[in-house]
Amino acid sequence: MKKFLHDYTVNPNTFSFRLGKQPYEGSFMRQVLKASGHDAWNERENEQLFIKHPTTTFNRQSRNPKRPKGVKMLASDFIEDSLYNRHYGYFSKQVEIFQPSTPFEYAKMESQDQFMKDWQSQYTRYEDKKTNSDPKNPKDQKTNAKDIQLWHTPTELFQPFYGEALARYLLVNYMLNQYPYNDLVIYEMGGGNGTLMLNILNYIREKQPDVYERTQYKIIEISHNLSTKQEETALQLKAKDHDHHGKVQIINKSIFDWKEVEPNPCFFIALEVFDNFAHDVIRYDNTTREPYQGYVVIDEHGDFKEFFTKDLDDWANAFLGLRENGKYPRLNQKSLWGEHPLAKNAFYRGFKDSIYPVRANLSDPEYIPTRLLKFFHILKYKFPQHQLLASDFSKLNETIPGYMAPVVQTMLNNRMVTTDSYMVLQGYFDIMFPTDFQLASDLYRQVVGKLADVSSHREFLSQWADIRATTTQTGENPMLEFYKNADFMYS
Repeated sequence: MKKFLHDYTVNPNTFSFRLGKQPYEGSFMRQVLKASGHDAWNERENEQLFIKHPTTTFNRQSRNPKRPKGVKMLASDFIEDSLYNRHYGYFSKQVEIFQPSTPFEYAKMESQDQFMKDWQSQYTRYEDKKTNSDPKNPKDQKTNAKDIQLWHTPTELFQPFYGEALARYLLVNYMLNQYPYNDLVIYEMGGGNGTLMLNILNYIREKQPDVYERTQYKIIEISHNLSTKQEETALQLKAKDHDHHGKVQIINKSIFDWKEVEPNPCFFIALEVFDNFAHDVIRYDNTTREPYQGYVVIDEHGDFKEFFTKDLDDWANAFLGLRENGKYPRLNQKSLWGEHPLAKNAFYRGFKDSIYPVRANLSDPEYIPTRLLKFFHILKYKFPQHQLLASDFSKLNETIPGYMAPVVQTMLNNRMVTTDSYMVLQGYFDIMFPTDFQLASDLYRQVVGKLADVSSHREFLSQWADIRATTTQTGENPMLEFYKNADFMYS
């Protein structure tokens, strides 16, 4: 039997496979490509290829231990499966959140440069995992230090001061709006190592012991590995007599599977989780400006092709409608050099399409936050009396091509490498999106019916954190200087 050879000469999204009649007219290159018989221009075969592959979703695929073949998925389902599949997803494997052995003492540091050196010195603990592993043991191979996907969060780098800043915000708003009529109920989505939970509860117990007696802290964590780590944190606290007995509940499930209604007023914390919410891909017809939604067709060999159809699903339709009816519509933008695909005028789009005829007269891609929209609906109906406190990245470097496009990256041989497509082998890459917080705030207003303010990372912490505690001897403040590309949103 002849062995199948994968074609790696083109990127999975080099060609835009557009369903329906192809716009060949007016382009000599299109006529040449069509005459050459390239499959990107064979309307009938493309239609048949798309139809013959059944549609599957992240929820259906989550029960399958093998990566899908012979199916098609919405781009958002493909991304969600790549990140969260319980068997092979990125977050079910070797993801680890950096945690210093002891909190950094900023007042004893000469400068921010010393902070960087002290931070780097902590990496030896993760290198030890490589030293202590058996390369012949398949289980140890998965935790080899060179392949550990090590994350860095402000909660860990600036503990306990970052968590205490959030605790101050929660306490002030609780005392103003809920005390003494309701308990302090806190939900945290994506609790990491459990450090934020610990810092917040310790601060409340120290500063407001009467409120502490009425506090409940619930972590919603999709990752089994991280939820286990959070439970270990709780057990360690118990062993050290710092137990927050009866205060903590860890719920290992996706927020998108949430069924219960929380009838009481509560705070909902979401730190660095929006960036891993799956997005859908939209391209626009360069002539009519009509949106086309992206699907990933996975053939029987596991290769990917990106197809676009003008039949939008409900969440893509809802997002585009809400945006056009909100404060930041895109349909009538006319700027030649605007970042959004619809902000470029017809001449520019037509000229670009004539140069790249394999794009099938479709615009550059836009990545729309359909899962974020779904999350807002869950807040509205399942947590009707919530107050939201969220933070994430508003800008990212080294993104793949497109508007609000993600960074697709992984650690390889102790080096972070990026790629230029989200269509990569599922589970091996982090797919991380920036968030347009002004737009997110407007969507939140329209969906939830509440106002949400937006401030920069520095502005929020300057108001709520103990700045002196994270200031070095030279007056530099790493907690304020780092994460300049992050924002807070709070209702």
